[in-house]
Amino acid sequence: MKSSLCAADMSSDDVLMAYEGWSIKRLSEFFVTHKISGAPVIASDHSLVGVVTFSDIVAFESKTSIEKSRLLQDVYAEFVGQQYDEQMVRQMASSADESCTVNQIMTPKVIQVDEKASLQEVAYIMLQHGIRRVFVCKHGIVSGVISTSNILKAIAQ
Repeated sequence: MKSSLCAADMSSDDVLMAYEGWSIKRLSEFFVTHKISGAPVIASDHSLVGVVTFSDIVAFESKTSIEKSRLLQDVYAEFVGQQYDEQMVRQMASSADESCTVNQIMTPKVIQVDEKASLQEVAYIMLQHGIRRVFVCKHGIVSGVISTSNILKAIAQ
């Protein structure tokens, strides 16, 4: 039996989003406050630039101080326009979660579907990519999110 539901019909419209410039510490607080494990990442113009999950934070936290120092060097070279000496960067690495940004740990490849995609298309895409959530976009802007539980609810109804 084919369903005539489209992505817009089964998506949750209340999508919490993270900004690419947030610190990792702020992202962690955001996840805890809202009791979520992932979010789309948007740029200042609200365009979708990535996705970040709790697993990305865990992976960052498990990096060595040398790896965190390299990330900090990238941040300061890109945004401040200068390099800091190695000793200063090592000191800053102890608080890297306040200095490194979401952009550095997010996955830039985002799986998204058009709001008119069918239930079958959405389920296939999620299975094909091994993901538990997909973002619904309208004209390149996130308008909703579909999780595996949204699909199960749609099938059950």
